[in-house]
Amino acid sequence: MALKVGYIGLGSMGQPFASNIVKAGFDLTVFDVRPEPVAELVKLGAKAAGSSREVAQAVDVVELTVSKEPEVDSVLQGPDGLLAGAHPGLILIIHTSIHPIKMQEVAKEAKTHGIEMLDVQMSGGVGGVVARNTCLMVGGAAETLEKCRPVLETTAGSIYLVGGVGMGALAKVAQNMMTATYLMAAEEGFRLAGKGGVDLEVFQEIVRTSSAQSYVADKYLSNWGQRGSAWMYHQVLWDALDLGHTYDIPLPGAATWLQALAHGLVKS
Repeated sequence: MALKVGYIGLGSMGQPFASNIVKAGFDLTVFDVRPEPVAELVKLGAKAAGSSREVAQAVDVVELTVSKEPEVDSVLQGPDGLLAGAHPGLILIIHTSIHPIKMQEVAKEAKTHGIEMLDVQMSGGVGGVVARNTCLMVGGAAETLEKCRPVLETTAGSIYLVGGVGMGALAKVAQNMMTATYLMAAEEGFRLAGKGGVDLEVFQEIVRTSSAQSYVADKYLSNWGQRGSAWMYHQVLWDALDLGHTYDIPLPGAATWLQALAHGLVKS
């Protein structure tokens, strides 16, 4: 029997993800507090629900992509929340980037309602979702992932099971921490070269063909250096340092980068 899928949170990432699902032929029910993206999905063949509870009642798998932790709680809790509409065997997939420990707490509560949960973090941005080549980092049971794999494959270029619930979120923090470090290195390298008078277009080619090469540095002039992206790493770095404390692992690079952000030493 084909899975009935629900999607809650039709923002910049959620709407194209949901569009991929309905275009792939899945029976899709959607909800968002804004009517406009719901109407767009209905045009593609999705069904509209009036609440998160209605979505949960109607589907086998529900995906959640909202901005932050308070929004996750808002979707789950209350008389119109997802948990109120839960039924045994429902699978909840959370794409929102929240702290790994919070993810585990949500999974524990969901289990009391008969819900299986996957923590599925995305890398690749909106462009990756539209192109259907995102990298998905999954925390949860292997058998639960296999039930949902056909749905996730509507957007994923690659899917990696990294451990239990919370480990997808942890992998995303670690991956983003590394990206932040690459961004700091590129920011400083290009600033130094440019201030000294080096032709930055030529320097970009040097970076691409030398040991300084990285995905971030490769596209620094055309992308990363132009979009004011540094601010997005504040929470990632805080979470990384908190986890470093939890696991008793020093992360001096993350601490330095956070300090640089706090003192306005990089673009924010």
